[in-house]
Amino acid sequence: MRLKDKVALVTGAGQGIGRGIARMFAREGARLVLAARSQDKLARLESELSAAGTPVLAQATDVAVRGQMEALFAAAAERFGHLDVLVNNAGVGLGTPVDKVRDEDYDRVINTNLRGMHLGCHLAVPLMRRAGKGSIINISSVHGVEGSPGNTVYAATKGGIIGATRALAAELAPDFIRVNVISPGAIYLGGDQGYGPPAGLTPEAEEEYRRRWGDENRVVHRYYQPLEVVGEPVDIAYLAVYLATDESRFVTGQDITVDGGLTTYLADFPRPDLREKRDRDREEMRRFVEANQKPS
Repeated sequence: MRLKDKVALVTGAGQGIGRGIARMFAREGARLVLAARSQDKLARLESELSAAGTPVLAQATDVAVRGQMEALFAAAAERFGHLDVLVNNAGVGLGTPVDKVRDEDYDRVINTNLRGMHLGCHLAVPLMRRAGKGSIINISSVHGVEGSPGNTVYAATKGGIIGATRALAAELAPDFIRVNVISPGAIYLGGDQGYGPPAGLTPEAEEEYRRRWGDENRVVHRYYQPLEVVGEPVDIAYLAVYLATDESRFVTGQDITVDGGLTTYLADFPRPDLREKRDRDREEMRRFVEANQKPS
């Protein structure tokens, strides 16, 4: 068990990548502190992991709120005494054109993605110094290095996470605290993100849509990357385990991309066969949806 007896705190653990990392850490023997805004999702995960024998402390937490984060880390210190690993995973997206972004949306994304990461690091360092070393793993995105329409705010936070990670790696090296960032590409999160038929279809059309395409319509990212593989949370979790262990003792300040090769293309799209398939699929789905909308 590669993380036996290590204490790891994972934010955004209620679903998606955070939940995948928590499950993998538990399998590798870690003791876990889990945070998410949804108490219900946390409770389900806590019950699952506790039943398998993992010591778990789960606490509903908004990472953007200092008082809640202080309470989380205080509880972690009281329960486990120190902290070996921090995974700053909690984050929110925003796909809005820049001239349509409201101040409240901007603040929500900045505060969750950047302030939340900062607070996690700020509060983790004293506990890691107590342990004599540590590993901080920040979760960014390929959007931190590539451009896409409607992503200015989200991309700003993800690029900021990469820059902050490198600065922190230099700052904390004397304490033997390593800081790295994982930048996922398109990761399929299943029902957590509402994949499936678009709203407004008749019940019969919904059934037909699921039969023909299932969740495939939202996995179009396969057409934009060299590997025709659908990325899943487990793909990020495997790397997180490596960065959490002493196997990566000589690795710090790195942005490691897990994206099926997507960023090798950047803005280019070199596979005409996939472009044509993508366009055919999109057109077929568009026609189907238009023909099967419920009467207004």
